[in-house]
Amino acid sequence: MFSTGAWAQKSPVECLPQEQGALELKAIRPGFFTVDGRMGQFDPCESLVKYRVPTQKGPGKKPLLISVHGGSGIQDVLMSDEAFFQKGMATLVFDAYAMQGLKGQSPLFWARSVTNEARQRMIFATTLAAYRWALKRDDIDTQRIFLFGISNGAAVVANMAALVDPAHVKGVIAEGVTPIGMGLPDEIKVPLLLAFGKLDDFGVSDSNGKRWNLTDDCRLNIQVAQAPAGSSVTCNQSTPGKRIPTPLEWADSVQKKGGLIEILYVEDMAHNAYFGPLFNRRATWSNGQTYGASVGATSSARDLFFQSMNEFMARHDK
Repeated sequence: MFSTGAWAQKSPVECLPQEQGALELKAIRPGFFTVDGRMGQFDPCESLVKYRVPTQKGPGKKPLLISVHGGSGIQDVLMSDEAFFQKGMATLVFDAYAMQGLKGQSPLFWARSVTNEARQRMIFATTLAAYRWALKRDDIDTQRIFLFGISNGAAVVANMAALVDPAHVKGVIAEGVTPIGMGLPDEIKVPLLLAFGKLDDFGVSDSNGKRWNLTDDCRLNIQVAQAPAGSSVTCNQSTPGKRIPTPLEWADSVQKKGGLIEILYVEDMAHNAYFGPLFNRRATWSNGQTYGASVGATSSARDLFFQSMNEFMARHDK
């Protein structure tokens, strides 16, 4: 919903009929799904969209942070969105699953019972359309846009870093990125912060593994329409047996091409710092596999992460 009140302002939003998604869950095996059908785009008047612009305090329009949720849905980024709004940024969050007309499923269902590629296709379609919508706003500084994404959303914003116009987007933050799904781009146009909690083992089968070394079989990758050229071009369902490059291997390849990637590791933090308190665990997904599932962070680690994100944005907000 569009927030109003003394603490925020909003420009009128014209709610015209939008092309709706026509997706359906399609079982790959009992209890584990992909999606099939026509993707929807971005409807600013969809009930779960939250767009806020702080009341002006001084000259100039506010920068915008677009937060992109991970596999579980919009709740992944609500706490971080509030933190950035309280800092004085305009913020935009949305639920990509709801945008596709897929409502009523629990966060745990999305996180453990749907493929990465399906989740990322939905999140990417909505994020790209939301970015294009934001460029047309007259109540924010459209030359000072940042993107933040967690987990599957981190993979999406990493791909967005290859598509956005540097005249408008100043930087991208990807927390706990996964290379599995739509793959990661060959090159990027804007600075990218790759952030990892040092305790992040989410989705890693090796009990001693960590998120920055996450990999799997290339058969789990697919090429996504409108996505930039990337690892899924040569590592996909047609190349089973080949391994997907890890996030660190990918970052190294992009840096060698001149891409600006900063890598941050945070002590006492696992996957999704804003999930809540630090919780170390392993869990079994609906595909029958057991993976690391540690989430959250200590309050001091979360504060350090927030400070680091703000410092990254300040360095590149020029």
